[in-house]
Amino acid sequence: MEPIPADEREMGLTHYIPVWWSSMIVVQSFAVAFFAIHPQGALNLVQAIIAVGVSAFVIALFFVFNGLPGYETGIPFSAQTRSSFGVRGANIPNFMRAIPAIAWLGIGNWIGANAMNVITMTLWGFGNEFVYFGLFTLFNILLSIKGVTSIKWFDSIAAGVIIVLMSYTVYVVWTANTLPDTLVTYDGTWGMGFWTVIAASVGTVITGGLNASDMSRHLKPSDGSGNHIVGHLLGLAPPLLFMMVVGLVFGIFTGNPNPIEAIMNVAPSPLLGALMLIFVLTAQISTNLTMNILPPTHIFQDSFGVSWKTGVILTGILSVLTFPWVLFTSQWFFTFINFYALFLGPALGVMIADYWLVRKRDTDIPELYKRDESSKFWYWKGFSVAGVGSLVVGALVSVPLMEISWMIGLPTAFVTYTALRTYGVEEMFSTGDASVVADGGQSEQ
Repeated sequence: MEPIPADEREMGLTHYIPVWWSSMIVVQSFAVAFFAIHPQGALNLVQAIIAVGVSAFVIALFFVFNGLPGYETGIPFSAQTRSSFGVRGANIPNFMRAIPAIAWLGIGNWIGANAMNVITMTLWGFGNEFVYFGLFTLFNILLSIKGVTSIKWFDSIAAGVIIVLMSYTVYVVWTANTLPDTLVTYDGTWGMGFWTVIAASVGTVITGGLNASDMSRHLKPSDGSGNHIVGHLLGLAPPLLFMMVVGLVFGIFTGNPNPIEAIMNVAPSPLLGALMLIFVLTAQISTNLTMNILPPTHIFQDSFGVSWKTGVILTGILSVLTFPWVLFTSQWFFTFINFYALFLGPALGVMIADYWLVRKRDTDIPELYKRDESSKFWYWKGFSVAGVGSLVVGALVSVPLMEISWMIGLPTAFVTYTALRTYGVEEMFSTGDASVVADGGQSEQ
């Protein structure tokens, strides 16, 4: 949990980009894109392509802006949040990040279990989703216990396997069908339906944008911020766009919102279908490692003082208790995304404003690791009034428009936090040294 020095980082761009490629090939993005395009959704072909393109670019920008503290200083997300929310207040965004990660881990393992079940039922006539779910969860835990090094190697290898299998899948679907004229002639909408698709597409991985520093702190620095910018623009946008395009293709030609069933329906033979489903297994494992196991494990380490191994096991057990077989249904899936984005959007807005505008990329790292009143990030009883208040304001104004919650909450919290810090709200509430608070918490020269 201590800052990782530049000379001890283990990932260059040749590993870092493939890790994100395999992590961003997520079935959830497939589902969002599938439901975006006519006849399942409200958009025509042009609108859908623009929506997924904008989504992929916005996600990459969020990772670039909020992951820079980890890249520059080597600190993890759980320490990064102390400057904007306070030593104690940091637990609020930390656990808001951990809870959906744990739920996504359960969903990812359930999707993997479904794929395993379809494979064994198709080839040998037997299977049990809940048994496979338990085995898949156990495998993810065992693979993660060795830490980021095992994640690095597995994800780098998985990236190539996933892209090859998915490209072949798209080829099979595309060549076996004719593009309907209605996809172009259909009016669609540039209104709420269009923006809802962008909000949902970004919402599926906005969780990762919040704790981007947990991965960027492992990237070897080079060319100033060059590695950081290149690593995220090339590591995030292309695979996200690719996966959403896959979802659009399946939405156009198969009409089956279940990616596993859809793959089997278009496969030229049961054996090839089973091989194509391997992408589901590798995609879910690679995504789970970086997006759903790493963040809550770090948070448990920081909050409860447990080891990495204990944190991983605790994360795995809790993921089962989220009942993913219920959560990953049409009734709850989008509600789940919109609900957590209601809070994570404002939290992300506060963190970006704090680092870029309030502190101007100057944060006193030793002070972040003081856990008592001596820290300049103690603020009012351990909480930043500006940070927590801005998060609450951003979430509240988003409630009437839950479908695009983060698009309202993030800029609202960004502006609110900047204004409150500019006008000295922390100084008004602080019981400590006013001069420390008044300078925005920047390092004393």
